Amino acid sequence: MSLRKGIIAGTITLFIAAVSSVSYGQAGQGELCKKMWDNFQGMRAMTGLSAASDEQFGKFAGFAKAIIADTNTSTEKFASDKNYKVLNGEVLYHSTEIDKASGNKDLEEIQVQFRRLTIACRNCHKIYKSELKLVP
Repeated sequence: MSLRKGIIAGTITLFIAAVSSVSYGQAGQGELCKKMWDNFQGMRAMTGLSAASDEQFGKFAGFAKAIIADTNTSTEKFASDKNYKVLNGEVLYHSTEIDKASGNKDLEEIQVQFRRLTIACRNCHKIYKSELKLVP
């Protein structure tokens, strides 16, 4: 009797785990969003500057390159719909522009592109509610 209950409980647990992984998307997508969020916050900490040093421009470039890499991984690894592809494209574009502006030491352009990156991220999170792990 106890063995049968254990088998039934194990089967139900496996079924619930399988259904929840399908319902909430790939766990890896949430991890990518978290990594991008950390890099986003790193840039956010420096966006109010009126002047930046070479070291700070290097940090902007590093954060942008990390977001670009994670966005490319997200695009390649996870199945998505048309909206997600467009939003991912926006994040990729604005991060690339931040990287270019960092190389040119153009703080104003970094700030403009950062605002646009913020909007792109916010739109994705509104649509997919990725804080609740309901990512595409």
